[in-house]
Amino acid sequence: MESFPVMDAAALKAALAGVSRAAAHGAELALLDVSEEGEFGFGHLLRAVNVPYSRLELLVEPLVPRKTCPVVLMDQGNGIAMRAAARLAARGYRDIRVFPGGKAAWAQAGGELFAGVYVPSKAFGEWVEHAFDTPHIDVEELARLVQARADLVILDPRTEAEHAAGHVPTAVNCPGGELVYRFDDLVPSPETLVVVACGGRTRGIVGAQALINAGVPNRVVHLADGNHGWRLSGRELERGLARRAHITPAGADVARARARTLAARFAVPTASEAQLAAWQADPARTTVVFDVRTPAEYARGHHPLARNAPGGQLVQATDQWLGTLGARVVLVDSDGVRAVVTAQWLLHMGWDVHVLERTADADDDLAPAATDESSMGVLGPDEAARVQRELRGAIQAAPEIDVRAAQAAMLAGALAVSLDRSVEYLALHPAGAVWANRARLDALDAEIARGRALVLFSEDGRVAQLAALDLLERGGGKAHVSVAHGGLHAWRAAGLPVASANEDALPAADRIDFLQWAPGRRQGNKDAMQAYLNWEKNLLRQVAAEGFHYGPA
Repeated sequence: MESFPVMDAAALKAALAGVSRAAAHGAELALLDVSEEGEFGFGHLLRAVNVPYSRLELLVEPLVPRKTCPVVLMDQGNGIAMRAAARLAARGYRDIRVFPGGKAAWAQAGGELFAGVYVPSKAFGEWVEHAFDTPHIDVEELARLVQARADLVILDPRTEAEHAAGHVPTAVNCPGGELVYRFDDLVPSPETLVVVACGGRTRGIVGAQALINAGVPNRVVHLADGNHGWRLSGRELERGLARRAHITPAGADVARARARTLAARFAVPTASEAQLAAWQADPARTTVVFDVRTPAEYARGHHPLARNAPGGQLVQATDQWLGTLGARVVLVDSDGVRAVVTAQWLLHMGWDVHVLERTADADDDLAPAATDESSMGVLGPDEAARVQRELRGAIQAAPEIDVRAAQAAMLAGALAVSLDRSVEYLALHPAGAVWANRARLDALDAEIARGRALVLFSEDGRVAQLAALDLLERGGGKAHVSVAHGGLHAWRAAGLPVASANEDALPAADRIDFLQWAPGRRQGNKDAMQAYLNWEKNLLRQVAAEGFHYGPA
């Protein structure tokens, strides 16, 4: 295996310290933890971005688009980072180093380890409450007001899927990036109490403070501890998507005026199309463009350079979209409101962010939509809360066969292997298939040694091809590997037999791709809910101990 330079803890700390914050000198660094999601959730560095090895080549380019950006890879001290380095080098990345020893080596050097996911954003929510003294209401008081039919509106700033999975009774769904934009259509009276209530704390705090910063005339508070606090009090959540926010031209006019005031207060920078073009042409700096509107609006038309990152979700889970520390960020929407609201928070998080100026003759494909006509089934609460990350590109390491040929191979003795996430495997997989993760393919070595053929499946075949690349290398020319074209999707479409399995069908220790930290909190486990809330409240102390600080540079 090719060898790559290593970096010790002192050098990594120096590199992180040198990464630019807003308006600094432009140094960049991509600190990528290639552990699987379950491993990452039990401990990682504050600013490490999780890019699981099982999907590495599909995830990395949206996160680190500039291939000359310095990249540091780390793992669980199990050698996966060196393997990942070779894969990135094959895709053209030129400046790669490995941090050996993983999180244990970082902790031994005095560094902080953070459990959970979306940590930089979760800690930022705690900082917002502390820095702005964001007001809150407790569960008992809110329950009393709801019972009394008081003049109040409860706004849920999470996604539609999360809202449908469970929310405080009477809450209206309005994703966080939309709160200022849709406020006057939701709350026509300045006398109405406005309560922003999310699942835990972060989006409730940030959403409430966004409205306060925008200067709405109402009293605005966040619900202390959100859904978790409500359930810990013994109360139940509503389910379904009965109430959601829409926008009218009159409401948008008021929102635009508030956004102009907000932009002036926080000195939100703007960029012209000409500036953006010059930045995109600069080989020494990363510039990423995000459309912060809803997915439905984005799908109807968007700026040609922009990827979709709804504003509330971008602030809630910044590390799911931004993998290059020190990158320049440009935000765009139809009329600036949602971009400005999002930008003010990214500025406080230390990002070099600009709002793209829209000219009078700009294409009308960014015109605001009056409604979002979306439809969905009600997902389980964990899957509803999962951020769907962009997968880009594909490789073909092994020959593809159609699903009928795959079935014939299985009947002739081939072993079917599902490379989907374990939670997806348990829910549904080709009948007779076993489960594996690319980071742990050693269990298949014996099958390869016996000459048994392997037929690989994943949702659309792309993740299976990544595993095929490794299996072919492990087999040293002896492996007989094929990939089912179209994966599970094609298998189901052909009406071929599928199966599901109970949670105990896979040992918990093997499910390294599944976030088992604070398990059951969204299913009503009170100990897990309380542990999660305690974790959130402790993050700001832990971030300070790491020596990192929020707030404009």
